[in-house]
Amino acid sequence: MLKHVASLLILLWTTSVHGAVADAVVMVDGCSGVCVDPAGLVLTVRHCNLPETVTVRFKDRSVTATRIYVCREIEGPVVYDCEGDGYPHVPVAASPPRVGERLWSYGYPSINDRRELRWTSGPLLRWSTFEYGGGSFSGNVVGFRTCPGWSGGPLLNAKGEVCGLLNSTDCATSVFVSSASVRDAYAATRSRTEPTPPAVVDGRPKLYVFGSMSCTPCRRFKDDYGTGTDLRRMLEATYAVEFVDIDKQAEIARRFGVSEVPTFLVPGRDPIVGYEGADKLLIALGLRQEIVSRPPPQRVVVPAEPALVPPAVETPAEPATPEPPPTTPKPVTAETPLVTTEPSATSTEAVERMSGVVEKAVTLATWLGVSGMTGGAGGLLLGGIALWRTLRKRRRSRTGRDPPTIEKPPMVTVDSPPPPQAIVPETRFAPYERDTFAEAFSWAESELVRKYPGAVGTLESLRGLIDQYLAAKGLKRPAAHP
Repeated sequence: MLKHVASLLILLWTTSVHGAVADAVVMVDGCSGVCVDPAGLVLTVRHCNLPETVTVRFKDRSVTATRIYVCREIEGPVVYDCEGDGYPHVPVAASPPRVGERLWSYGYPSINDRRELRWTSGPLLRWSTFEYGGGSFSGNVVGFRTCPGWSGGPLLNAKGEVCGLLNSTDCATSVFVSSASVRDAYAATRSRTEPTPPAVVDGRPKLYVFGSMSCTPCRRFKDDYGTGTDLRRMLEATYAVEFVDIDKQAEIARRFGVSEVPTFLVPGRDPIVGYEGADKLLIALGLRQEIVSRPPPQRVVVPAEPALVPPAVETPAEPATPEPPPTTPKPVTAETPLVTTEPSATSTEAVERMSGVVEKAVTLATWLGVSGMTGGAGGLLLGGIALWRTLRKRRRSRTGRDPPTIEKPPMVTVDSPPPPQAIVPETRFAPYERDTFAEAFSWAESELVRKYPGAVGTLESLRGLIDQYLAAKGLKRPAAHP
C-alpha cells in the first residue's frame, strides 16, 4: 500500500512540476546547471572548472553567460549571468530539507555519447561535512545514484525549489552541495540583477538613512526629523529622503556596504556614519556653514608710565654772603629733561630753582643799592630787612608746597562675549551584528556526538531548523560550523 502511495505522489509531482523544472535545467559545457532567476542566473558547481565565459544551453536556445560568483569553500556553487532576461527558472528553497524527506534531481548526463535530460528521486539520508580536493564543504547524502555529466544538476524538494547541487555519486548514493551554500550564492548575486533605484527623484538626489529600531541615535534622528522641524525642511528641500530599516531590508544595506547605523548616504558620496545632532548633520551634508569658534578675547592693558618721585626739598640755610648770579646756562643732562608741551614735575622744579636764584640776585642788588645810597647803619638795616623778608617768603613757598599728585592711567580693555556653546554628548557606534554563540554551539555538538553517537539524527534536524531561522533573517551559518 505504501509503495502505491509513494508512486502516486511521484506521479503527481512529475506531472505538475516536471515541465517547469525541465525548462530550467540547462547544460553548461560538460556539466549541468539550473536557472534560478528570470534575469538568467544559472547555478552549477565549482569542481567543473569552467571558464569565465561559457555557453548555456536551454531547451529552446543557447546563450552566452559570464561568471559573476565563486563560492569560498573548496566545493560549492558557481553563478553565471546569461545575456538578456526572461528565462525559465525555478526558485531557491528558503529552508533546508529534513532527513528522510523525499527529494528529486535533474541533470544532463552523457549517455551513449549524447546529452539527455534525466531525473531520479530518493530520501535524504544525512547531512555531513566532506573532504574534497584538499578542503572540506557541507553537503547532503541522498539515497539514489546519478551519472557523469550530471554534476551541477539541482536537488529539488516537493515544491520544486532548489535545495542543493550535485557534487558526486557512487553506486548507491549521491552527495549534493548544501542548501545553505545555494542560498548564499543566490543572495550574493541577486542584487546585481535587481534594477538600480533612481539616484535622483524630482530633481533631488536621494539621501538614504540606514537605521534600526534598536539604535538609540537612529530614534533620536527620527524625533528631530519630526513633522514641521527645520531639519526636515532643510533636508527635503535638497534631498529625497528614504529610510532603510536594516533589519527588514538587509539586501539594500548589503548592496551599499553599510555595516553601522545610523548611516546617511547620498549615492556617489562618502557615507556619514553616526548622528550627533541636527547642526552637525547639516554641516556634513553641506546644507549649513560651519561656524568657526573664535579664540577667547584678550585683555589689552595700556602700560602705566613709571612713577615720578619728586626730588627732596631742602631748606637752604641763610648764606653768609649773597651768591652771585650764574653767568652760564646749566647744561642739559639725563637728570634735567627737556621741556615739552606738558612739563613734568622735574622741569617745573628746575624753573622754580631758577626763579629763586633770580629773586636772590634782585634782593641782593636791592640791598646793596640801598646800603650804598643811604650808607651807614640805616642802609644796612633796610637791606637786611628786605633780605630777611625775601628769604622767609621763599621758605614758606617751599615748605608749604605739596608733592605733585600722579594719577594712574585708566585700564583699557577690549572684551567681546564668546559665541554660544553647545554641549554635545559623546556617542559611540558599533557594528550591529555580532554573535559568538556559534562557537559554543559547535563545541556542544561535538561533545554530544562523542558521548551519544545515536544523537546525530537529532543534531542534523536541529541544524536544519537553525538554517531555516537564519535564512528567514537573511543570514547564514559560518562555514566552519556546518
